[in-house]
Amino acid sequence: MLTTVALNPALDKIYFVDEFEAGKMYRVREKIESAGGKGVNVARVAKTLGEDTAAIGFKGGAAGNWIEAQLKKLGVRTRFVEVKGETRTNNNIIDRKRKTETEILEIGPTISGVDMGRFLQIYKETLEYSKVVVLSGGLPHGIPVDYYKTLIEVARLYNLPVILDASGEALSEGLKAKPYMIKPNLRELKNLAKRDLSNTADVLEFCREIVSSGVEVVTVSMGEEGAIMVSENMCLRAKAPVVTAVNSIGSGDAMVAGMAVGLVRKKSFEECLKLAMACGVSNTQFVEIGVVDKDKVDEQLESIEIEVLDL
Repeated sequence: MLTTVALNPALDKIYFVDEFEAGKMYRVREKIESAGGKGVNVARVAKTLGEDTAAIGFKGGAAGNWIEAQLKKLGVRTRFVEVKGETRTNNNIIDRKRKTETEILEIGPTISGVDMGRFLQIYKETLEYSKVVVLSGGLPHGIPVDYYKTLIEVARLYNLPVILDASGEALSEGLKAKPYMIKPNLRELKNLAKRDLSNTADVLEFCREIVSSGVEVVTVSMGEEGAIMVSENMCLRAKAPVVTAVNSIGSGDAMVAGMAVGLVRKKSFEECLKLAMACGVSNTQFVEIGVVDKDKVDEQLESIEIEVLDL
């Protein structure tokens, strides 16, 4: 079973507004609502690929219950701790004419120490049946910045590989526990490096630094430029086919899901990277966030080019 941790899920609302400008009023004729947040997106994509998937985390109020219900409809196993307050809503405004995406993200509820204790018990119970763990997304209020570090250390007691997809302090602190894999995008990698990574050589050099610190694999998503995967003995670059994107939000989450599913199925690194890229590309073809078509993913696998780079 693949376990995704969704500490800060969200109700995603996408509004389509042409010629959008701040300070004006718009009557929206087209809107899409979906269960969101990075961990939820990963769970949805993994389940779409046919993998037995569990999503655990925190939920609050009507929005939290709605998100859990949506996951259950897909067949995702869920165990969410009920907390005070309302699960956050993420508002995305897509302007098709100007090809822009504006995100307005709520903070969400504050998590108490009691809530964290209840979650940790659920986490440990779920790990007993898991093969791969995905920790992704930002941390809600009340949770310490080193919480992912704690969860990685707990997963190690069960000999489980952890994929960490986070940013800022949540990522830098989580790295201290040496997760199996991290999946930053280029911006997140630059922030982690605290220096400019102006070319591929710079990116590879810093990825090798991370691997030498004890992380097994670093996979960097680079948008239209594809992705790079680095381990101690391997360096791969994936090139994605050229497609016209409908909505790129959630493609990183789809990549993480593909990577995690590949690991559960004991695929090679090259096969995992191909599946991750195919999922990321498929996600761009949907208006909804964190959605793929399994048949299209299978088709895209044939068009993903993998290049071996010098270490």
